Amino acid sequence: MVEERTQRRLAAILAADVVGYSRLMGEDETGTLAALKQHRAMLIDPTIAEHRGRIVKLMGDGVLVEFASVVDAVECAVGIQSGMVERNADTPDIRRITFRIGINLGDIIIDDDDIYGDGVNVAARLEGLAAPGGVYVSEKVFEEVGNKLDLEFADMGEQSLKNIDAPVRVYSIILGNGAPPRPTASKATSAIASFSGKPSVAVLPFANMSTNPDDEYFSDGLTEDIITELARFRELAVIARNSTFQFKNRAADVASVGRELGARYVVEGSVRRASERIRINAQLVEVDSGTHVWADRWDRDIGDIFAVQDELTRMIAANLGVRVQNAALDQSLQKHPSDLDAYDCVLRARRFTTLLDADEQAKARDLLEQAIELDPGYSQAHALLANVYLAEHRFGSNPRPDPIGRALRMARRAVELDPQNAYAHCWLAIVHFFQHENESFEAEAQRALALNPNDAETVAEIGHFYTWLGHFERGVALTRQAMALNPLHPGWYYFSFAHYHYDQRDYAQVVADVEKADMPHFYWTHLMKAAALGQLGKTERAADALARMRELKPGFSAREEIEKWTGTPEFAAHLLEGLKKAGQIV
Repeated sequence: MVEERTQRRLAAILAADVVGYSRLMGEDETGTLAALKQHRAMLIDPTIAEHRGRIVKLMGDGVLVEFASVVDAVECAVGIQSGMVERNADTPDIRRITFRIGINLGDIIIDDDDIYGDGVNVAARLEGLAAPGGVYVSEKVFEEVGNKLDLEFADMGEQSLKNIDAPVRVYSIILGNGAPPRPTASKATSAIASFSGKPSVAVLPFANMSTNPDDEYFSDGLTEDIITELARFRELAVIARNSTFQFKNRAADVASVGRELGARYVVEGSVRRASERIRINAQLVEVDSGTHVWADRWDRDIGDIFAVQDELTRMIAANLGVRVQNAALDQSLQKHPSDLDAYDCVLRARRFTTLLDADEQAKARDLLEQAIELDPGYSQAHALLANVYLAEHRFGSNPRPDPIGRALRMARRAVELDPQNAYAHCWLAIVHFFQHENESFEAEAQRALALNPNDAETVAEIGHFYTWLGHFERGVALTRQAMALNPLHPGWYYFSFAHYHYDQRDYAQVVADVEKADMPHFYWTHLMKAAALGQLGKTERAADALARMRELKPGFSAREEIEKWTGTPEFAAHLLEGLKKAGQIV
């Protein structure tokens, strides 16, 4: 009779891997293996043994460990990360071995000496999400640890994990630079901001200004939802609810509260409900200067209270996301180029990527390559570099060889580095569009929208390309959504409407749309105008538009350009018809 060797049990699972392992091995295989072996012998294996862990599996760049106690698993992870800080102190940044760690508590299947199941899968996904040098844990781990350890956690919100059915709420352990930390709330929150290099935001509990104290649930719920939605912006470090709610009903200067929390920006607001109306005020304060960066007010009929709460959360989070990043850019522009870190490089590059001038795009490319050199694991830098290579493919601006291939590699790497980065999925979708892989475009576009429906730029880009695919109503709906999210939106949003109105044969409105776009240096402005004027029979104005287009795009081939940009033969033929009537040889 064969003995049954498969069993199940509840266990804490720790998954760890080396950040940038392939790069390290490519640069110095022998040195990397020797250093990793020494780290294991001197720190990792003894720390695991000290906390009664069982090493289940060793990979070239990682380890999978099982613990009977979740407290042991967390203490082990903190010990490893704190120990690595000390061991890396005298090592050049480019040669440092840095781990990221994920911990989950769940049901596992034991088969011989190996383990399987969602308990293991979630730990592995959390490890993939974690920042270099960081520890991410699932909500089950957070709840189990509770106050048993003197640690601070940052709430990273619910995350959709690959091949895991339900979203998982994720927490980051806030680590200091020495031995296992015992930080105060102030030290803890400032640590996450300084570690990430991103602008940190604290959302204080919105004050309930209503006469009915029972309305407190609405103001608290709104605050919590704003924190969760802001956490979707990968370029922001959002202070956790358990830190900011310590200041509920406390009279304190906003700037001093921000400094205590370690936040660069503080959001405060109030909620007033009267009869069937609700008014919400919100403002953003820059802590160091104490100045108000932004303020706004929303008045709504109460209607469905939860629908109103959802709408206001999206609006406030989207506005804050834009405002904080703009304020961070203003600060970055005051720095000398020699003082820039990876985040500053990305901020400045974003400014140049919005411009279609070849020289400006080249500046963006240089900044992004610098950012990746400073931080090879920076997903957003790779995503933006994909954008730059796509611009070279789309507009022919000083292209390097195979710009679309380069764009694909950068976009895929961005998604690999951070699967939760909506912007990275957005640009991978657009690469698929230009490769005429429409199903892949749809899949990545939907993933991007699901990850951050509040990011106006992502929503607008995807809406724009939906219109190129011939899904005009879907594209226009997304563009309107982006406009609502970002009232100070750039003019190029109107191109979605131009495509829609051209398809609807409303040619006069097409001309109005491209004029609203206000992009006179973009050749497609004059192409759309020429096609619409040709359809209207206004040949003189159409000829002027064609002349300007040819000036901006010498050697222009109408058929080649339109077939590159359009996803449907019908729309391409319709545009070519308009250009032919305008006098363009097609």
